[in-house]
Amino acid sequence: MPSLKRIGEHVRRLIRPRRLAVDEEEQSRLMGRIRASDVELRRQAAEALGAFPTDAAAAALAEATHDRDVHVREMAARSLRGIGRDARVPVTLVMDALQLEPLDSPALYPLVSALRLLGPGEAAERVVIEKHGWGIARASKSKIDEMVALREKLVEFSGDAVAMKPAFDELFARLDDPDPDIRQDVKGSLASNRYSVRPLWEIYNELLETEPRRAVMAGRVIGHRLNPHGLPRVPVGTTMTKLGVPIAFLTCACAHCGRENPNIPVPQRGLDLPCTGRLTAGSAAYALEVLCDFCGNYFAATFDQDPRSP
Repeated sequence: MPSLKRIGEHVRRLIRPRRLAVDEEEQSRLMGRIRASDVELRRQAAEALGAFPTDAAAAALAEATHDRDVHVREMAARSLRGIGRDARVPVTLVMDALQLEPLDSPALYPLVSALRLLGPGEAAERVVIEKHGWGIARASKSKIDEMVALREKLVEFSGDAVAMKPAFDELFARLDDPDPDIRQDVKGSLASNRYSVRPLWEIYNELLETEPRRAVMAGRVIGHRLNPHGLPRVPVGTTMTKLGVPIAFLTCACAHCGRENPNIPVPQRGLDLPCTGRLTAGSAAYALEVLCDFCGNYFAATFDQDPRSP
């Protein structure tokens, strides 16, 4: 009697859609380009090979998950997820890539998503849990589900601020998620996304008067992009040179837990004035409501002089 595994494989073959004719010449060209010296050519090839559900394309993409550039690795993982039902993928290569991928890499969760489709999803989830150092209380399938889903939203980002707005709003709403791991993951994902700075800058300016708490969140994500190591002061000139937006950042201690929170957006003059973290703004001349990166409570970053004044 056939085993359940063989029956399942037979059923999958029956329901698998017929493959469309493949442009062998174009596929060959892309497989050469995915090994080019130019990183953008490699990234474009990894994206384009997602339209070729063949064993050859899958093998090239699996190799590309070990590319030296993180955006090529990320795109290769996304393309593998797209063709994984119709092509034989060297799964061991992809799992090895996940093992090597840094915790803060934008390619990490796309690799998990691909491996879930390819079969060893639980093993991939265990790798992520170990990388995060989560204990049993913090590790859950639903949390990883959310983080994978958040990465899928990032796929919808583009240089067009209007087109990306629905996805951006959904991600932005998670910046004050009750789970600190989700908050940190969203902040890091937005900051590392190559399309995020200009829309964040627009949101920051639009919300300064109407929703200052949300404006500070947007500004801090820009700061995280520029200053991932949390230097205590970042002047306007540095941000203009590196990101093309005029904004300064400083560090202020949370009034609840005492931990230093970096990348708080302030007027340039704020860098020359003392900033104190308090439970509330009170009678401060100027205050910003900040969500602590560590304890998850809001505190007021206050100034006794208004840094907006000349």
